[in-house]
Amino acid sequence: MLNLSLEQDHLQHAIEQGQFTLVYQPKLSLNTGHVVGVEALIRWNHPEYGWISPAEFIPLAEQNGTITDITKWVLYEACRQNKAWHDQGFPKTIISVNISPLDFESTELYQLILDTLDQTGLDPNLLEIEITENVMLNHISQTIETLKEIKRTGIRIAVDDFGKGNSTIRYIRDLPITTVKIDRSFMQNIPYNQKESTVVKNMIELSHNLDLEVVAEGVETEEVVTFLSLHSCDVAQGFLFSKPMSLDNYQALIKQTDSYSKELIYRLEKHINVKSAQMNDHRFKSLFEQNPDLVCSFSLEGHVISVNPTIQHMLGLNQKDVMDSHLANFIRDSDQFKALRHFKQVLKGEIPEAVELDLIHSNGHYVPTNAVCFPMLLGERIVGVYSVIKDMSRQKELEQKLIESEKKYRLITENMSDLVVVVNRGGSIDYASPSNEKAFQIKQELILQKNIMSFIDPEDVGHAYEVFDRIFDQHEAQSTELRLNTNNGKIVWIEAHGSPVFSEDGSVEQIVVVSRDITRKKQMGAELKAAQDDLKNTLERQLGMTFKYIKTQSGYVHTLCEGELMRKFGYKSEEVVGYTLYDFLPIDKAKMIDYYYKLAWHGDDVHFESTLNGISFIMQLKPVMYNDKVLEVIGSCAELTRQ
Repeated sequence: MLNLSLEQDHLQHAIEQGQFTLVYQPKLSLNTGHVVGVEALIRWNHPEYGWISPAEFIPLAEQNGTITDITKWVLYEACRQNKAWHDQGFPKTIISVNISPLDFESTELYQLILDTLDQTGLDPNLLEIEITENVMLNHISQTIETLKEIKRTGIRIAVDDFGKGNSTIRYIRDLPITTVKIDRSFMQNIPYNQKESTVVKNMIELSHNLDLEVVAEGVETEEVVTFLSLHSCDVAQGFLFSKPMSLDNYQALIKQTDSYSKELIYRLEKHINVKSAQMNDHRFKSLFEQNPDLVCSFSLEGHVISVNPTIQHMLGLNQKDVMDSHLANFIRDSDQFKALRHFKQVLKGEIPEAVELDLIHSNGHYVPTNAVCFPMLLGERIVGVYSVIKDMSRQKELEQKLIESEKKYRLITENMSDLVVVVNRGGSIDYASPSNEKAFQIKQELILQKNIMSFIDPEDVGHAYEVFDRIFDQHEAQSTELRLNTNNGKIVWIEAHGSPVFSEDGSVEQIVVVSRDITRKKQMGAELKAAQDDLKNTLERQLGMTFKYIKTQSGYVHTLCEGELMRKFGYKSEEVVGYTLYDFLPIDKAKMIDYYYKLAWHGDDVHFESTLNGISFIMQLKPVMYNDKVLEVIGSCAELTRQ
């Protein structure tokens, strides 16, 4: 057992006589299994006492002042050895060195690190210093400034033993660090201890929210690896992968460790993926249980993990019967390749466009659908696929009817009342249907001698040119509204739809313009707006108050509220419309009126008397019904004090 006989000269002598040595423990990526770093750990081979743990001699070194010399030696040896490995062809990894809290009280630490990197030639990005929470207990401002200087060079900074004390959590937000290392004590009981498992999960989430890498220390079982992977921990370090290695063993065993770790992660990956998919899917399914579209999720192999009740309506299948079935079982043979290609694109991390697929109904007929898939992620790793599938049967029926309608339309073009013209790139009219004669009060042969812009109202000519240019340049149909000047001086509003006609070389040669007279529609729109304005003015001037409301998830929301009485109550329309009673009334008054609102929404005509802000009033509520369902409630309110 180490005792105080080993004083300062003994430790200094140990450095000079080469009694210290470094061992190296690998850190492994939980995503790939590759070695991504190593931690350099000091050991003392004393000629009399044998191997002495750093837990015994480091505190003594901190007491007698030799810790700085030890840090200097460890830092130099770790950087020199890492550079040597890289020069020998080993993969470039980050080497971590523990720095004593006492070293931060020295103003020479920053320069010491720079000098060491300069002497060894190691890239600063391949060095990480590890600090403990004790660094932050004293001189926090000075410590932060020192760490900022170190980080600016590209060196990584890790907080060791994260979660072991309170100070780390308190200062973690403000420290200029890159990594947190969760203390090994938390690894002993997860995933079986729910409390500690929750703590670890929250520490990982907290660190990721602060954009920090997370390393778990003391990993010794595959169950811990599975838990950490499920909760997106980045890196693991522990005896499960490798004990600390001597220099000779490191060179011999590091590739073996890398291979073992990759095999372990690969072996656990399917189990982790399925568990992650089930965890994610539990939350996912609860959101879409009532979705009218078919919502399902698949494993990486394409087997159903979950599906919502819509599958019964869409395909005539029960949810339980399709679980674990392969997606190909539900897809028409001719669409199999297209569906699997879409699925594989999602697994590659791509975001493909929605795909049209025919699914197989239980009675044998095909259901046309539109399917969109997106990845189920565990961190950056894809562990499954979500899919939302919309039944397109009704839309396909409408499209077919539209095609049939268009065929008939082409047959009667010459006899239709709509205006049809064909215009070339110069704006000249190459064809005009007979309906144009009546509209413009000009013979058809004279129309063919004119430029189409001569018929358009001067105020709309600029806009018309823009629309024509878009059709010619973008090769896409365009719709717009324009005013035309007829030969008898009248102005006609038209709704025009222009479609490109392509030449053999793919350029737009002409535009077919189909127009419809919407003059009456415009007049009716103007008349309706005027009537609405009159109604609004009337409501605003009325002595009482008129209002409407509907039922939403937030409660009974007002869609209209006008009248003099509202202003006497002390409210403006914009304070009521879009809000519930609880948003602007005192709670007791809101509860009372909400009771009557509820009666009306159930189909009853309701009237009652009350007071608000010193004003007595009578209120009447009348539901608007359709097919025995309340669509909205109209209310009126009058002041009793005027009667």
